[in-house]
Amino acid sequence: IIDTPGFGDTRGLDQDDRNMEHTLQYINNLTHLNAICFLLKPNASRLNIFFRTCLIQLFSHLDPTARNNIIFCFTNARSTFYTPGNTAPLLKTMLASSSMNDFSFKKENTFCFDNESFRYLVALRNRISFTHEEKHEYEMSWSTSVKESNRLIDYINK
Repeated sequence: IIDTPGFGDTRGLDQDDRNMEHTLQYINNLTHLNAICFLLKPNASRLNIFFRTCLIQLFSHLDPTARNNIIFCFTNARSTFYTPGNTAPLLKTMLASSSMNDFSFKKENTFCFDNESFRYLVALRNRISFTHEEKHEYEMSWSTSVKESNRLIDYINK
């Protein structure tokens, strides 16, 4: 797993360019990428032109077959019932544009998680108490995120 800086660095476009350059230098030394995961929030009200430009720039430097390894991961997804939420139609519209229409965005390469169960475990460790109903909700959140994590690993391994 290679974790890279996200797009839209608070230090500005020059820093984004440097981040992209470092990422490309690193991955161009690899012989294979099993997956390229884009982490998104499911409740975006818009995906800006900058995100689209970064995707195009990234994939213009990679072998075209790398597009087959794209995975979309949505974090904080409990608020949208573990779906891509409002971000899905925005992403579909962006990917349908002429230069990106061969990017796949479907259930098979889309995964939704939430880390609230981790926060719950940290809270328990700090002796914060919860009702039975709250515990049940956190356990369900954990189960759902584990299932999605396993589905992600299975998808990458096939």
